[in-house]
Amino acid sequence: MVADRPDETWEKPALHVDPEQSFGRRITVTDRLNIREMTDADLPFLKQMLANVNVMRFYPHPLSAEEAEAWLRRQQNRYANDGHGLWLVEDRQTGASLGQVGLVKQQVEEKPMIELGYMIDEPFWQTGIAREAGQACLAYGFEQMKLDSICSLIRPENIPSQRTAESLGMRRSEIVKFHTAEHWRYHIDSPRFAS
Repeated sequence: MVADRPDETWEKPALHVDPEQSFGRRITVTDRLNIREMTDADLPFLKQMLANVNVMRFYPHPLSAEEAEAWLRRQQNRYANDGHGLWLVEDRQTGASLGQVGLVKQQVEEKPMIELGYMIDEPFWQTGIAREAGQACLAYGFEQMKLDSICSLIRPENIPSQRTAESLGMRRSEIVKFHTAEHWRYHIDSPRFAS
């Protein structure tokens, strides 16, 4: 389910609000999830998740605190420059941070693409959150951003992410070189998403 007005700023229910924190622009919601822009208040969660060796096993290495902060700044720059990036996934009931999902501009073998990326923190694996958040982002990309096609770039050994992409209706098309490593390119086009 996509929010009617995705540009509203979402605030957590009073029970969960820390008055010292500010919350990012809400992108969309589902039955269980809020998806919003990340803010500086999300850095402790990002540092913890991006340092987890299991979460980062398909990346070159877990990230240090400084690298996690650079990761957050890169997303904030994407919001400012592109209007989108990786967003925070939160539990609607508890306000707990669960991971990140989003739409990112990429250059893949000199071709511009919009990638659906998702990373869920380890305690929330195998709960359907990646699929639910991914579905919401695809809907946002096709319905709000009017994209024609969205891809996902997934390492060949990352079977869980491949299964998620396939459950979203994405099709595996080719091996591409991305950030010095081979990735499967999965994709879905707007007409196929609508059917």
